[in-house]
Amino acid sequence: MDSMLRALDDSARLRPAGLETIVMGGAPVLGPLLERVHARFPDAAIRAVYGMTEILPVAIADGVARLRAGTDPAGGDRLGRLVPSVTARIDDGELVLSGPGLARGYLADLPENPLGELHTGDLARIDGDQLVSLGRKKDMFIRGRQNIYPGLYEPLVAGLAGVAEAALIGLPDEIGDDRIVLVVVPEHAAGVGLATDHRLAREVTRRLPGLLDAGALPDLVLTIDELPRSGRGRKLDREALAGQVAAYLRDPR
Repeated sequence: MDSMLRALDDSARLRPAGLETIVMGGAPVLGPLLERVHARFPDAAIRAVYGMTEILPVAIADGVARLRAGTDPAGGDRLGRLVPSVTARIDDGELVLSGPGLARGYLADLPENPLGELHTGDLARIDGDQLVSLGRKKDMFIRGRQNIYPGLYEPLVAGLAGVAEAALIGLPDEIGDDRIVLVVVPEHAAGVGLATDHRLAREVTRRLPGLLDAGALPDLVLTIDELPRSGRGRKLDREALAGQVAAYLRDPR
């Protein structure tokens, strides 16, 4: 999606007249991306679709309404209204889906083990008819006795002025806890690199108390030009980011 937007920036000929609706999906549709699309097509409706290969769509959000509503004070990323044909429940924090649109199963498992429900690996809550993402279950890390779910807090940080994207990572320390590091991408990130002394890092550090739960406040805030991503969906590669940060902390030159 980002490459498509850059193409639109480069050529006015690629801005079709009379465009009525833009449908976005395939990767998380976060606030900064919605803002860019809405700025280019202010008269078009925007639909952000959440789903996965096994069941699609699951929820659909009105992108313009999401922008107007701002950051959810309870944390998380509002994915939109659940599609009526989808049945959703929460099992120990994890989103579990079923419905007529669910795939029969995985080829290697059929016909003996068809899918009845899909345990998505996504942490979520259901707020009325709205689905709210809290991140990936496998991304959880631990500080003391508290479980930290990055997806609950990253949208709050990304909503701060000057922040394009945000990612929380946990770096294991010598006693088995995780040292929490917040990495933010400035809106104008050219030439920033990994750094602790960027003006935005200092400003974000100042703004975090009262925005995040006390137990989730990071030990360190860094800036970076671009978050590492992987796969066709260009999802955040949290492991690669942790490796970059660990290497920087060993030798910050």
